[in-house]
Amino acid sequence: MSPFSTIEFTVDSRGVATLMLARPEVHNAMNGAMYDEARDVVRRCDTDPSIRLLVLTGSGKSFCSGGDLKYQQAQAARPQAERIKEASKLAYWLRELDTLSKPVIGKINGPAYAGGLGLISVCDIAIGDLDAQFAITEARLGLLPGMISPYVVRRIGERHARRLFLTGRRIDAVEATSIGLLSRCVSRDQLDSAVEEEIDMVLKCAPGALAANKRLIEYVSTHHSADNVVYTVDRVAEMWAWEEAAEGMKSFIEKRKPVWAK
Repeated sequence: MSPFSTIEFTVDSRGVATLMLARPEVHNAMNGAMYDEARDVVRRCDTDPSIRLLVLTGSGKSFCSGGDLKYQQAQAARPQAERIKEASKLAYWLRELDTLSKPVIGKINGPAYAGGLGLISVCDIAIGDLDAQFAITEARLGLLPGMISPYVVRRIGERHARRLFLTGRRIDAVEATSIGLLSRCVSRDQLDSAVEEEIDMVLKCAPGALAANKRLIEYVSTHHSADNVVYTVDRVAEMWAWEEAAEGMKSFIEKRKPVWAK
């Protein structure tokens, strides 16, 4: 019996973990229980050296419809301090996914709305169903896309975010790809194979180097050029002494596949 009530979590023999949102009866709408369970799983992925990457997907026909409205309605009667504590769950989950030391691949198996776009935006790679639609619908319900906004704006840029946030318009997977929300869109029958292509490429990379690359991207995208000069020089100087770097360069010279320690 699964220890979870809102998600499913598996790890295969390659070290590929899958976190599946598992509330298909409400199109995988997110609630407090899901935030708690998913955060536990992400922490495991971050600390377990046998896990190489995380695939994020949804069960049923939808990826994620956003925050559960009944769950959100129930927050109104709670004191402000409790509302802050509850809202923080999504904020921390998004941050933990965004900074996970392993690559996160989104298998976007269907439509995504509201908070679902926040989840897509913290994926390093997002492959979507060609027939899926996407929208930031909060304003139409008198709501605010608060915790997801830093990631969505970063992902698609302010210009596209303004149009989506201020109209609630739906876009298809082709447009979602053109504005950078998705990395790629494919037909539903090609989704599994397209995600496997990304997994295969990730598994060929050194685990330590992948973690360092994620930290590098975050640092250089949030600091000025002078800071970046110092940071990148320091990191490369460290890199030259890595065991992974030694193995990677040696394997290339010897024309063989590198052997990465887990």
